[in-house]
Parts: sequence; C-alpha cells; structure tokens
Amino acid sequence: MPIEPDASVWRALLNGCRVNSAPKLAGAIFEKLVELEPMNAGNYVLLSNIYAAAGLWSEVTKIRTLLREKGLKKPPGTSWIVIKSQVHYFVASDTSHLESEKIYASLDSLSAVIKEIGYIPDLRWVLHDEEN
Repeated sequence: MPIEPDASVWRALLNGCRVNSAPKLAGAIFEKLVELEPMNAGNYVLLSNIYAAAGLWSEVTKIRTLLREKGLKKPPGTSWIVIKSQVHYFVASDTSHLESEKIYASLDSLSAVIKEIGYIPDLRWVLHDEEN
C-alpha cells in the first residue's frame, strides 16, 4: 500500500477472516489491530466470534477474559429508520419507543410469514453472546 494502513483497514481484514473462516490469520491481524486500538472492545468481540464460529472455544474464553480484564464492553449497535422526516432509533430488545408493542407485533407477524414460505435463517454470521 502507498500509505500505512490504519485500524479501519486492519479491521476490514479481520472481518475478511470471519467471512472466509480463517481463524489463524485472524489472530495475527488482531495483534496489529490491538497495537493501534487497544481499547476498542469491538475488535475483541469480532475475534472472539471468529474463534467461536471455528469451534475454538478455549480461544474464545481467552479473548473474553482479556476483554473483561481490560474493563471493556462493546456498546450495543443502534439502528434507525426515517419515517416522514422523523428519525426513529433503537437497539435490540429496546422497548422505549412509544409504539414498541406495535413494532414487535409487526416483526413477529413478518417472521411468521417468511418462515411459512420456507425461509431458513443462515446463523453462521450471528454474533455470539459476549457473556458466554
């Protein structure tokens, strides 16, 4: 590269290891990423999930222990949608929205419909629970 790669480049490579199931390479990339961003909890969680997907549970335990020892926690991701120029934002399991009951009822209904027509979720990309 004509420039020195920053953390976002290394993180993209780490995510590439997740997509391509390359846990050995992920460990080396993670070390470089930690040099650049030692307190970014998301990097630890990403590596932990790469190891979990590969069934390397002892490595998952090491990374999660390191995360706790450093006192790091990954903040939940936030999603948002704009309806009629008004921004509505939420995180998983959020019930603070005034219409959350209606929203979750609609989501449940949509989930039932797509399952009825044969949708099977691909769970390979599901992030594993940080506390386990």
